[in-house]
Amino acid sequence: MLRWRLLLLLVPMILLAGCAQAGGTPAQPNTASAPAPAATGGALTKVTLYMGYIPNVQFAPFYLAQQKGYYRDEGIDLTLDYGMENDLMQLLATDKAQFAIGSGDQVILGRSQGLPLVYVMSWYRKYPVAIFSLQPLGSPKDLKGKTVGVPGLFGATYIGLRGLLYATGIDPKDVNLQSIGFTQAESVLAKKVDAAVGYSTNEPLQIRRAGQSPSVIEVSDYINLVANGLVTNEKTIKENPDLIKRMVRATLRGIRDSTYDTEGAFGAVVQAIPETAKTPDTQKAVLDASTAFWRGDSLGQSDPKAWETSARFMQDAGLIQKPVDPKTAYTNDFVPAQIP
Repeated sequence: MLRWRLLLLLVPMILLAGCAQAGGTPAQPNTASAPAPAATGGALTKVTLYMGYIPNVQFAPFYLAQQKGYYRDEGIDLTLDYGMENDLMQLLATDKAQFAIGSGDQVILGRSQGLPLVYVMSWYRKYPVAIFSLQPLGSPKDLKGKTVGVPGLFGATYIGLRGLLYATGIDPKDVNLQSIGFTQAESVLAKKVDAAVGYSTNEPLQIRRAGQSPSVIEVSDYINLVANGLVTNEKTIKENPDLIKRMVRATLRGIRDSTYDTEGAFGAVVQAIPETAKTPDTQKAVLDASTAFWRGDSLGQSDPKAWETSARFMQDAGLIQKPVDPKTAYTNDFVPAQIP
């Protein structure tokens, strides 16, 4: 899930922290004093949102928002595009696309290369990457001398692992990285590696469903990295800020509803992807695990400290060649004070 390349630049899912810590029981929405959605009054604006991965249960908030008509309420005729194009951020930068789901590290990397990308809404409240093993892992230092499987030296799993090592003062040379493709759970179960890096909402669940109890280290417990959210470009911000506000409002309604009504969210997933009904227990487990990463106070708001941490880490780790001012990489100007 959420797989994206570090070098130009594949949006995943799952992609990925950036804001207040998630957790707790989600509150029912209070819309008594919320502003009404924008009146459509006229032809709908056609908008394509690039998801960067195949149709998946992780995109439940978008399916639910479409099913409930939240985008239409905002005057938007939304199409979801699932092409895993390596030049996704370049499409945004050249205004051939206006919106995509991307992570903070993608935006920071793009801006270091001169791309006018701007992150306008937080989705994942914590970076959903974890290191897991059948062996006991008391702390990240237990990874020293171990063989750790990663899909490759790219993407969210690699960024997450490097961030964990950076935050805990571990030299990457002290860990034996092994590229294993997207076979993390299988490789750990077969003991081909001592541990592997995967998505908190995916591979550890696979291990448990195989009857094992993995030891799990969450990257977000050690470093606050910016995860997935809505990304646009500077031209759209300048020329069509109202469209961004409407996209953000509709999307946040879908995220909010998905966190307190997972049954309704799963129903929207089945409507969008009928084959998910064949494995409901597995799909619901992934959805339930994902919602824990979406919940939090001030939905949609980016945490300035997370952006500072992410930019500093990527520069210190040599993942970007030019420093990036994190204040140029995101804005909270389009996030409403209250979700309608």
